[in-house]
Amino acid sequence: MKIELKNIHRSEKLSEETSAFSANLYINDIKAGIASNRGQGGATMYISFNEKGRQLIQQAEAWCSAQPQEKFTYKGKEYSNPVTLENFIDNLLAVHLQRKNLEKFKRKLGKDTQKGIAFGIPDQEYQILHFKMPIKGILEAPNGYEVLRNTIVKRVVPQMKEGEKILNTNIPEKILKDVGLGEHDYVRPGEESREITPKKGHGKKL
Repeated sequence: MKIELKNIHRSEKLSEETSAFSANLYINDIKAGIASNRGQGGATMYISFNEKGRQLIQQAEAWCSAQPQEKFTYKGKEYSNPVTLENFIDNLLAVHLQRKNLEKFKRKLGKDTQKGIAFGIPDQEYQILHFKMPIKGILEAPNGYEVLRNTIVKRVVPQMKEGEKILNTNIPEKILKDVGLGEHDYVRPGEESREITPKKGHGKKL
């Protein structure tokens, strides 16, 4: 069964204990109803548009209840929850918000890496060391190679912690290898992202 949320509208202002949102609920490509949450910790609600929507929602509820229970670990103990249409909708919303956060994170990272060296945990958080001119301009300068190399050696590598990488994809790989970094120490162009909720990067000027 195909269950989707479309035209999702989330209110950051109203989101307190839960995410306040409203969205159109589609079941098997048919607009069946509306799903929403007031953001005050209550349950996610859904209501049909018409009789056809009501029938589709009933079918979706039955389909969800027939799915294997969701298992999770909390404080070392394993638990399980039955699948309901409500928590299925909540999961769809969570994936949507993760994707939006990741897109925002990548846009900011893309801008920051034009004028600085970013290092941190991919798709989660990073620090940025800014230059006064774009990296592209530095690379075109006669001493650009040495400027980047020395900056990485003296200012970046000493601050990198376990699990962190250089996140720039606009620095020639030769420079990164010449300073002694392995392929696990930097992000390569085309590396896939994980679906996680990123945190904001923190910037400081070099």
